[in-house]
Amino acid sequence: MAKISIVGTGPGAPEYLTPIAQQTVQKAAFVVGAERVLNLFKDDIQGETLKLTAKNLNKALQKSVEYAEQGKAVVLLSTGDPGFAGLLRTFHKATKGKEIDVGVVPGVSSLQVCAAKLGMSWDEAIFLSFHDSANQTKRQQLLDAVQSGNLVMLLPNPKNFTPSDVASYLLAEGIAAGTLVFICENLTLNNERVEKTTLQDILDKTFFPLCVMVINPDRK
Repeated sequence: MAKISIVGTGPGAPEYLTPIAQQTVQKAAFVVGAERVLNLFKDDIQGETLKLTAKNLNKALQKSVEYAEQGKAVVLLSTGDPGFAGLLRTFHKATKGKEIDVGVVPGVSSLQVCAAKLGMSWDEAIFLSFHDSANQTKRQQLLDAVQSGNLVMLLPNPKNFTPSDVASYLLAEGIAAGTLVFICENLTLNNERVEKTTLQDILDKTFFPLCVMVINPDRK
């Protein structure tokens, strides 16, 4: 059976790469990932590489399967942790019906780093990612969680559900303008920034695509 490893690359800084992630990449004959994460492993990659983009995603996954079926060690690099807004779900959808043994190497997620930066316990938080979709069902889940007074940690969509869009939606649904919010941008990178603010105050602000939004952190 063909085998593919999906490796979590952490939040961005090389210090957050795990030794097992590096060891897995070192053994790979074919490594697929976005340019940013390929650069993280530039000293570990021994085999062929393929830069992953939004346009070549399906072809890249297909080629990965073909290489794996030839018995080659294949690694897919996923930002953060593969199981949360990472490549794992996308890979399963793209390869449905194929006999593939998938090994997952977990990585440090931006949610973990965000909680650590805020000194926040996060085991009772509600987690939402809008990276794939910001449809009405998911927006309603967000609203329900905030209305219930839960601590909410979410990944906004940098194109169609930004932090300001999130704030606008919640305010329109009656959530208090002074609701406390933290925005954690570019975590672990040189331009990392953590901003304490409110829903009202972020309506006209823009943030980097790599960010985590925390709502109701008083529930920490």
